[in-house]
Amino acid sequence: MLTLSTLLVAQLVSFAVVWAVPSPAAPQMSLLDAVQVMAGRAATPLGLRRWSQASAPIGADNDWMSTVAAAQLRVPRERVRTVWQRTPDPAAVQVQVIKQGQLLQTGPEQRATVEQALLLPGLRWPAFELAVQQPGGRWSVVGANHSELLQWRRQVLLALLAGAVLLAPLVAWLALRLTRPLRRLADASADLSLQSNASLPLDGPREVQVLAAAMNAASERLRGQAHDVTRMLAAVAHDLRTPLTGLRLRADSAPPAQAARMVADIERMSAMIEQVLDYARGELEPPLLQPQDMVALLDDCIQSAHARGVDIHAALPDALIWRADALLLRRALDNLIDNAARYAGAVELRVERVGARLHVEVMDRGPGIAMADRQRLLQPFQRSEASRSRDTGGAGLGLAVAANAAQRHGGDLQLLGRDGGGLVARLALAS
Repeated sequence: MLTLSTLLVAQLVSFAVVWAVPSPAAPQMSLLDAVQVMAGRAATPLGLRRWSQASAPIGADNDWMSTVAAAQLRVPRERVRTVWQRTPDPAAVQVQVIKQGQLLQTGPEQRATVEQALLLPGLRWPAFELAVQQPGGRWSVVGANHSELLQWRRQVLLALLAGAVLLAPLVAWLALRLTRPLRRLADASADLSLQSNASLPLDGPREVQVLAAAMNAASERLRGQAHDVTRMLAAVAHDLRTPLTGLRLRADSAPPAQAARMVADIERMSAMIEQVLDYARGELEPPLLQPQDMVALLDDCIQSAHARGVDIHAALPDALIWRADALLLRRALDNLIDNAARYAGAVELRVERVGARLHVEVMDRGPGIAMADRQRLLQPFQRSEASRSRDTGGAGLGLAVAANAAQRHGGDLQLLGRDGGGLVARLALAS
């Protein structure tokens, strides 16, 4: 499909070609035509003109052509000049005449044959000027009519310009018809993700539809592969529970000092497995969004955190109804609260409605997270420190579980710096 830029370039190339290439009638002349116009025996043909000037034309005189013209006009040779405008070399004329007339004679006979050949009606030459001095001293000149050439160019350029003006609306319409679907496709593709089930629109020209269909198919394949990997991960994590239970029973029969360490390791592994299963559930299970009493849900999370020994304080409204998946949101809040307690000790919880969104913020006064690491830590199996120590250990799935829960609610998880130091983990949920 042609675009506006393509047609404009084509028009510019056409202008250049028309200006550079002369018309087929003007650049060549016949000596016979020039002599007949000078003698008044014929009307001035297209491509020639006759004028008068005070001095002879400037340039090298062609002896052969001037001699033939003087003989035809019956005027003295010294009063006739033939000047080439582009090819002043008489030898070039001789070679051309010999080729055209197939002259085989040598010596004086050659010149006579050349003079006859110069008057052949079909023999045309590059533009020249034939000048004859009049009795009053002025020169009468017959030459190429360049004004007709310019007029021809001007007419063609005007025709091309008119064509460009007439084509401009059509070209603009074609360009918009192509670029608008591409722009919509680019905007929609920015929202594609493995968690999103959205598809790209199949509209616009056929090429754009084919591209959108291919991108939809690729996105669906990647989403299916990601779900397969998540299901495999969930299955492995689930199967690990059975040997861990056996290890826990065997630890009870070990000496007390060793049993305590074994139980601590088993509990740590169980917590990591539970995180993997929480992440897999959030990825595989569709959200069940229903009106929820958010104050009751948050208070339940706070009571659970107190039971785990977390120092948590909250500022909650009296009542707040919001469409949410209670289990999915509970999972996300428990992870955020435990992360804040692990790195900062005390935790603050706040909820407020901002426009069409609900902000649930888990705040702490810990070391915070560097700006460069905030997006990375929202990905699964990413941690701010790599020690996997007993105190700060984990699978690196806590923030990923919370981020997935926010996306399932049409929002996102924002990691923000807190005034005075610390971190604000904000769950922004859409209505």
